Amino acid sequence: MPDTVSKTDNFLKAIEKYAEEQRSKIQSEAEDFKERELNKAEEEGLREAYVLIQKKMTDIKTEISSELSRAESASRKKTFVRRQEIENEVFEKAAKKLSEYTETSKYVNALEKSAKSVSAVLDCDDVVLKVREEDLKYKNKIVLAFGRKCEIESTKEIKIGGIIGVSKKLGMLADETLDSKLEMQHEWFFENSGLRVTG
Repeated sequence: MPDTVSKTDNFLKAIEKYAEEQRSKIQSEAEDFKERELNKAEEEGLREAYVLIQKKMTDIKTEISSELSRAESASRKKTFVRRQEIENEVFEKAAKKLSEYTETSKYVNALEKSAKSVSAVLDCDDVVLKVREEDLKYKNKIVLAFGRKCEIESTKEIKIGGIIGVSKKLGMLADETLDSKLEMQHEWFFENSGLRVTG
């Protein structure tokens, strides 16, 4: 009988040992599982945080870029308006100087020279020379300089001075006005003034 008790004790001890090993194994696996899940959750949290940070950075960059673009656009517009104001001031002063020039004796010589230029371009007998109302007083000198038959009439088209010649037969017009010469200077001014708006 003692042998049976001893075998039973050994069997119970073996079962307890096995149960203890299983419990330790299960506990160890549970700890490993818990740690893996925590690491996984931490990595996922970090990934989500990274994605959120990247999105926020992109939003901030877009906002800054947009703000800079608006500021640049406003600055360009302001510069363009100022350049236009300067150009207008310059050309108003130039027009005033040219108007003052039309009151001098040199202007009569310029009209005669313009009449000769128009005559060279419009070599025809139906030419009409158009001048300002104020320049009709120089009619005889203009006809003489033109060198052949022509008509002279006044026009409101010319604001500063000079002559426009028209030939219906040739279907041509010759513009020798101070107005058009001043107008042609706009492009030169734009190219050479150093006031160009870029960007």
